[in-house]
Amino acid sequence: MTWMFTMLAVRRLFSKNVILRHLSATKSVSCSSARCISTVESAKKRTYEPNLALRFSDNTGLTDIDKFLRKQRIKGALYSCEENEQASKGFWARILKAGDMDLVERYLNMRVKLGLRVDPEKVIKDMNDAGLTPNAWTYASFIHQSCAVGDMNQTNFYLRMLRNAGFKPTRYIFSQILHGYVKAGLPEEVSSTQEILSQMGLWPSKFAYEGLLSAYADIGDKDSLLRTLDEAYAVLPSIEHNKTTESRQISPVLLLDLYTRLVCSLGYTNATCSEISTKLLTMKDHFPLEFAIDTVKILLAKGRPAAALEIFKIIHNYPEHHEYLSKLALYAAAGGLEHEALEPFWHVASMDGDELYMLRNKSKLYFRRTGKLSNNLGDRLQACIDENNVQGALDLLKDLNKTNIALAYTLFVPRLMSSGVSLQDLLKQTEDHEIIKALLFGYVFRELISIQSTDDLKSRLTNCSELVNEYRAKELLPYNDVVRLNSSVLVKLVTNIISVSDIEEIAKLNKSTVMHDVFGIFGRTLSKRALRMLFMQVFEALTLSHLRSFHGIPKNAVIQLVADVCAHQDVTFAHGGWMLSKLRDADVPTHIMAKLSSSRSVALSSFSNINVLLFDDRASNADGRNKDEDPVTNQVKLLPEESIPTTAESLVKASKNDPEELEKELKSIEKSWRLQKKFILLSYLVNLGSEDVVERVLRFLPDEHKRQLEPMKSIAHIIKSSLANANCDKPSSESVKQSIENLQNLSSQDLYVTMRGPHLDTLFRCWPTEQIPDLVIITKKLSKLGLNSVSLQLAGVLINRGLSDLVSTLLENNKTVPFTFLVGNPRNSLTKSEFLASVEYLKSVDSQHVPGFVDYCLRNAALSTNDDNFYQLIRTVVSPPFNMDLLQVCIQPTLQVLYHRLEVSKNLPEDILQATQPVVQKFSALKAKASN
Repeated sequence: MTWMFTMLAVRRLFSKNVILRHLSATKSVSCSSARCISTVESAKKRTYEPNLALRFSDNTGLTDIDKFLRKQRIKGALYSCEENEQASKGFWARILKAGDMDLVERYLNMRVKLGLRVDPEKVIKDMNDAGLTPNAWTYASFIHQSCAVGDMNQTNFYLRMLRNAGFKPTRYIFSQILHGYVKAGLPEEVSSTQEILSQMGLWPSKFAYEGLLSAYADIGDKDSLLRTLDEAYAVLPSIEHNKTTESRQISPVLLLDLYTRLVCSLGYTNATCSEISTKLLTMKDHFPLEFAIDTVKILLAKGRPAAALEIFKIIHNYPEHHEYLSKLALYAAAGGLEHEALEPFWHVASMDGDELYMLRNKSKLYFRRTGKLSNNLGDRLQACIDENNVQGALDLLKDLNKTNIALAYTLFVPRLMSSGVSLQDLLKQTEDHEIIKALLFGYVFRELISIQSTDDLKSRLTNCSELVNEYRAKELLPYNDVVRLNSSVLVKLVTNIISVSDIEEIAKLNKSTVMHDVFGIFGRTLSKRALRMLFMQVFEALTLSHLRSFHGIPKNAVIQLVADVCAHQDVTFAHGGWMLSKLRDADVPTHIMAKLSSSRSVALSSFSNINVLLFDDRASNADGRNKDEDPVTNQVKLLPEESIPTTAESLVKASKNDPEELEKELKSIEKSWRLQKKFILLSYLVNLGSEDVVERVLRFLPDEHKRQLEPMKSIAHIIKSSLANANCDKPSSESVKQSIENLQNLSSQDLYVTMRGPHLDTLFRCWPTEQIPDLVIITKKLSKLGLNSVSLQLAGVLINRGLSDLVSTLLENNKTVPFTFLVGNPRNSLTKSEFLASVEYLKSVDSQHVPGFVDYCLRNAALSTNDDNFYQLIRTVVSPPFNMDLLQVCIQPTLQVLYHRLEVSKNLPEDILQATQPVVQKFSALKAKASN
């Protein structure tokens, strides 16, 4: 190695032969652990010695810290350096106290990436005082900081610190050194370093290229960036033959990062880089969708709408992820943009016309009502709370006015009352009656959103009701100004209401007394206008929520419960608006829809037809209709009250017994059902294995959708064949093999569109045993889209089927299959053999969750329509070797569901009556007590 040291000294790569002393150090760090831009997510976990006692016993909030560090790439884009400094400074002491080196490294790395200064001497002193030993990655963060600004003298100093600590530079550090020389404007040193690294076997390499590329992007040198990027594409595949393919490829994460750095460094706000975006379009199999979504947000926050739109169009090619769209306004506003900047995004988004209408208007409202004043007021309030300056926080109430009154109930009430401030202390701070009303609404909302099953519900509701009556008498209620609440808060409100509701009442009467009581209090707290705003936002939050059920109650059923309360309070919505369209999609009964419509018409026009009347071709395009279609003659009445699954069963039955009725029903669906509802119907028909009816429904879809959904016929055929044979272990027919081959030939995107829906679980259960390896391959294709739960879902079904030896290839990130993936569902409740196979698996890997598994299975069986599975499961659970007591193994909601199922069932077998007698006796007694 002497020749290498000589070259380094001669070329003065580092002053005073720093590298020479580094390479003679006694410790080293494996290069395989090095973290660069594209490999940070897949890098191996480094070993460290966290203080486990503190991690589990001390209230240091490590979960909050971990979440903060993960979110700062995107959240940091919303704020200035000063604001980010303020947000992050409180975490350092808590991280040190926790003794977790992984968090230390991530915290330092986060600060450097956000452009926040790291003081190496203070960091090392603080770590030593906390009993922590700095490692190579600690010093690497210092080097990263100096190289990021091209300060190579400081870099030399940090390299000496690294060497004195006994460590050698890693590939990551060499990458940062290349980055620093580019930033410092020293191309000859870049060349010299490359030559030396070549002698060491570290150039060319993916790490070194990343250091150069990110530097060129940061300084806005587009020509050098693209030239070096093309070079990397040409060179990397031919090197490192002993490495994996991924280590020789430019990752899409790196491309997105380079794109962001480049366009933000250029001097004009409409900058884009089609050369990089074109490369991204070719990376369909491993595209990091969430990272790309965050990139769009960051670009908006940096005031680069054209670049954000270019990435947004790439995202548009992937499965629909609409939740993030509602957040775009937040980032656009932070970037100094107006709501018009988002109009191109709404045109590109593939959404229903009514959902798009809702988002567009939400965006406009955000720009109109929210600004830096509100954000600044929130920061000032939090600063007072952090400093225990209660009076300072209360004084900020004086800054509330008509334009930011919503902060009274969304910000001041929850934060100050959580800090111990009473309602009376809040009310004393202002004489403005409108602010007082807003604070009172905030208090009532805080009380009602906090209800839990462990509460004295009656006392809480009574106290709120008395408070409202008291202030109505003083004419300080109802609140009549704007109601604007976060969607997640409203989902939490509804979730908590369902958690304390009577499940039996919901199942039997489609009604929740608790929900009526809660919204009844809101009805007296708010004016009719404000109450209507609240209901609109509740419906909007439920519609956009990714949750499919709330404590076992399907989302559509929950929407129906809220609609019932809304109608009871005589709240109405514009005839033909998006709200009524969404409620109709949730199968809200006709008589309730009639009450909710401002026109009081039972025969309501569909949203799409109203839009055709008002907006002509724009609405037509959004709904997939012909703009020349006569909107008046095409008006239709509300859909029948029956659910989509019931309609699917009716169609299948008619196809077997009554062809004329089938034709009649299909014509009605073709004429009156919206496109999205037809898609859902297809899934339920496939789930029933009705290949013929699937073919019929496909015929009246638009051609583009018909081509995309054509493979659903193959799934229907596989399910149909399995249901006919009732044995998945028999050899597959040639037609089934051909259907499987058809699915294998689909892309990940087409598979996602074809397989998502209620038929996926049934397909897994019906798939021929001998073809399971093919199904595993198909499932892994879906996992590449980030749908890792599909692998776990398949693993759960395989365990149900007694094929647990085949699940290991599906468990990439899990050692075992969580028991919630083993319990089946109400459509496919477990048979006795499936239950026993799953119990055996759980006993061997996760025995503590056997009771929870049994409870979940009993609930699904009780909610299903399969009497045989229901009876067999009860017999199995209460008989040897289990001998379980239903009252002990089942939680209260499950017992309620069991009781309701037993109550409505006829001709129950004698042994089932005997086994469930304790459950019946318990709820009969409760019922009798309640009636008295």
